[in-house]
Amino acid sequence: MRRHLLPVVAFAAAFAALAPQPALADRAPTKAERTAIKRVVLARCKPVPEPCRFRSARVSTRNRRYAWANVVREGLSGMLLRRPTSTSRRFTVVGIQGGGISECAYWRKRAPRSVLRDLDIHGLIDISSGTEGKCG
Repeated sequence: MRRHLLPVVAFAAAFAALAPQPALADRAPTKAERTAIKRVVLARCKPVPEPCRFRSARVSTRNRRYAWANVVREGLSGMLLRRPTSTSRRFTVVGIQGGGISECAYWRKRAPRSVLRDLDIHGLIDISSGTEGKCG
C-alpha cells in the first residue's frame, strides 16, 4: 500500500512547487516598532516652519531592516528608515521624500531594489522626460 502513496505524494509536492506563491508585501509595524519609528522620524523632522504629522509606517517583508514612514508637512511626505538588525528598534533615517519626487537613483543608493518594490517607492526613472514609476 505504501508504494501506491509515493507517486501521489511526489505529484502533490511537484504541484505545490508550481502553484503561484503569494506575493510578499510590506507589513504593519508592531507596536514597539511603530513607537520607535515615530520617535526617530519626529526627532528628525524639525518643527520649522511647522511640525510634522506622523501618519503611518510600514516594514518591508523582503528585508525587515527597512521601513517607510508617512510623515506630512509642507515639502515632506515620507522617510526611508533602516536599522542595524531585523529585531533592533534603533532606526535611522536613510532617505527623505520631499515635496517633489526624487530620482530612483537616489533610492537605489539607500536600499535594495527588492525593498523599494516591497515598500512601493516611486521615483523619477528618466529625468529629461519626467517619467516616473516604481524604483524596485
